[in-house]
Amino acid sequence: MSEESSKVSSTPEDVKYCANCSNYSWGQPADQSKIQQCAKCKFISYCSKECQQEHWVKVHKHHCKYLAQQRVMPQSRHDPANCTGCKEQVETGPVEMANPANPVLGCPLAKYCVPVVFRPDFGDGGKTHAPLPFPLGEMTGQFLTKAEHTVCLMMRLQNKMQMIKHPAWTIHPEASEDMYKKLNGLRHGIWEAYIVANPGHVLETAIARKVCRPEILMELFDLTNIIDQKLSVVKFSDPTVCRPWDTFKLLLTFLVQFNIEPKRKEAECVGLPELSKALQERRLSSVQFNKVWSEVLDTMPDKLVPYTALVKIVCGGQMNQTCAGCSKDIEVAELQHRIPTDISPSFYRFNYISASFCGNSKCHEKVAEEESDLVKIYFKISVRSSGYRCDTCGLPSTANKGHRCSRCLTKVYCGVQCRDEDWRKVHKLVCREGEVERKRKGGGQERKKAAKDEFDGLVDSMKELGVKFEYEGGKL
Repeated sequence: MSEESSKVSSTPEDVKYCANCSNYSWGQPADQSKIQQCAKCKFISYCSKECQQEHWVKVHKHHCKYLAQQRVMPQSRHDPANCTGCKEQVETGPVEMANPANPVLGCPLAKYCVPVVFRPDFGDGGKTHAPLPFPLGEMTGQFLTKAEHTVCLMMRLQNKMQMIKHPAWTIHPEASEDMYKKLNGLRHGIWEAYIVANPGHVLETAIARKVCRPEILMELFDLTNIIDQKLSVVKFSDPTVCRPWDTFKLLLTFLVQFNIEPKRKEAECVGLPELSKALQERRLSSVQFNKVWSEVLDTMPDKLVPYTALVKIVCGGQMNQTCAGCSKDIEVAELQHRIPTDISPSFYRFNYISASFCGNSKCHEKVAEEESDLVKIYFKISVRSSGYRCDTCGLPSTANKGHRCSRCLTKVYCGVQCRDEDWRKVHKLVCREGEVERKRKGGGQERKKAAKDEFDGLVDSMKELGVKFEYEGGKL
């Protein structure tokens, strides 16, 4: 197979791949000998001098000396003496930490998670991991992404529930341990994305699509369902104010929505003419979702908070709501992340559509269908515009008309501003005529075919979340 005809969508761990090519959805070279490691850190690999130069300017220059272990990034290593969570755990003491009413979360890093970044590929053998080339969130109190912050809090909640012997942990320890391992894997995957993906929307998209994948999230949801079923058998009702298990499930809901977030944001960027006015008002927008997510994370930096405080944030600050079905005045009693199958207490439905319901099944029976249609619209609009996704900001052109570099044909921009920004930053140094075919962005028909192929792949992924797409003749 020639280099030009090699198109790969994913790379096994024992195969080398170019980090820069992965950022622009370029095919990887079929000839693996052309992929060489960075001479300094021997951690990141590239297919050419041009790819190495571009990735250096945008990402790798911030990490190389730390991956090479020539220097240590300040606050990148877990130090119990200076870790806020560890210090609070020591000050609280083991007896009080085991008290279900005590809100201190503690820190599980010393026992469970080693803060290192794993090498993206192992094609050349050699070292498989290195110290973090960026500050550790537990040490600074600041996380590079909300996704990492959420996973960290979920791990701390698991650790807390183990210490207090919460029924959600003790009723099925194997499932709880499995969840912790999966969360640990998610966090290491996020760390790997930090050293490969371009910052901004491109990084967020890489984490959402390649790390927080539907199949991983569904495995976590399945484990929570197993535990919930066992808790319902013993008629467990959490008497504590903070309700750590319900808090854990709320954070998991944010990760599930985050998986769709790039599609929602891209669809909003292009426009949503297919939505009715009523659905426009009821849907949760990208801005609203991220605002609520940030507020929830900011509310519990190191300690549990009353669960009702989190419910109030999600409800927009008002517990008194109006049922979206019958217009009855209600006071929200619970959050629901899935559609109830029977009559339940009044609840706030927090998902792609957000609304309050009195609990009567007739009032919320249409929500599942509307929500499925909404997700399909996000996917359709996003995939239609995938051929015009900007290689600088990561978002599609609002007019579905990209500006392709006329010289190298490898980059597409949403507009003149992004094109000029990339040119000034690095593209003027790497742009050349006669670039290999696997890197060239196709014309209109080729982009349309690529969009269809992407859509087919997403359909398969979304089936894992129970969302079915139906379209005729392969038309989007």
